[in-house]
Amino acid sequence: MRIDTKNIISKLKLLKAKRIMVQFPEGLKMKILEIAKVLEKEGFDLILNVEPVFGACDIRDFEGKRLGCDMILHIGHSDFGVKSELPVIYWDYFFDVNPIPALKKNLEKLNNYKNIGLFTSIQYMPAMLKVKNFLEKNEKNVFTHKSQKYEGQVLGCRIFAATTLKDKIDCFMYIGAGRFHPLGVALTTDIPTFSLDLEKNEIIDFQKEKKTYMKKKAWHDVKLKEARTIGITVSWKQGQNRIEEAMRLKKSLEKEGKEVHILAFDTISKEKIIGMKFDCVVNMVCPRMDDEDLF
Repeated sequence: MRIDTKNIISKLKLLKAKRIMVQFPEGLKMKILEIAKVLEKEGFDLILNVEPVFGACDIRDFEGKRLGCDMILHIGHSDFGVKSELPVIYWDYFFDVNPIPALKKNLEKLNNYKNIGLFTSIQYMPAMLKVKNFLEKNEKNVFTHKSQKYEGQVLGCRIFAATTLKDKIDCFMYIGAGRFHPLGVALTTDIPTFSLDLEKNEIIDFQKEKKTYMKKKAWHDVKLKEARTIGITVSWKQGQNRIEEAMRLKKSLEKEGKEVHILAFDTISKEKIIGMKFDCVVNMVCPRMDDEDLF
C-alpha cells in the first residue's frame, strides 16, 4: 500500500486545517494509527471516525461540525459530488499488489476473447495498468474509458467507465476484489464479465454470478408481491438519501393494500430491526446492500 503523506500534509497546511475528522475504509484500519501518528506530528488534531464507510457518498460533515472539526480527510475514495458543510480533502491510496501471477495462472479463461474492457476501483489502479500491459503483450486488444479521476476507474455505483465500452469489446474484466463492481456491470450489460480477484487469486466468471443473482431477485419479487407487511430502508447519508423515491413507493404499495413502514438507518444491519415483524424489506439506500443480502 503506497500513501503519499507529504502531498496531503502540504494540502492540509495550505487550507490551515487544525482539527480534522478522518474517514477511512475497513481495508485501511491496520494502517490508520500509523497514518495518524505522521499527521499529528505535523500539529493536526485528528478525530478518527470508526463508523463503516463504503464510499464518498457518505460524508460525515454534520458529525464533524459537532465535534469541532474544521475539515474532513476522506481516505481511499474519489469525490462523489456530495455537498459538504466542511471542506473535504480526498486522499487516494493504492494497494501494492502484483496481479500478474494470478493472471498468468488463469489466462486460459480469456482464450475466447480478443477485445477486453478493463475497469477497477481507485485502490487497484496500479494493478490494472500492469494487467493492461501484460494483456497487450499477449496479443489482446485492451480498452479503458475515463469517466472519473483515473482511466478505467469506476466509482461506487457509477460504472460508466465500463459500460461505455460495450460496443468495442468481447468481454469485461474487473481488477480488484469483491462482487459489487463486476456484478453491477454484469447486470447492466449482456457482455461476458470476469473479475481478476486479487484476494482469491483467480478469474471469476460473473455470468454465473449474474444467473444466481437473477434467480434470487425473482424470488424476492414474488416475496414482495405476497408480503402484507413491508419495510422500506432509507438513510440520511447525503449521497444515499432517496427518501422521496421511498415515499412514492410506500404510497404505491399501500394502494395495493399492504402495510408499509419507512425504516431510517445510518449503517444498515439486520440486528437493528430484530423484533419488528416484516414479511419483506425493500432496500432504497445503496445498491451494495443488495449484494450483501442483508435482509
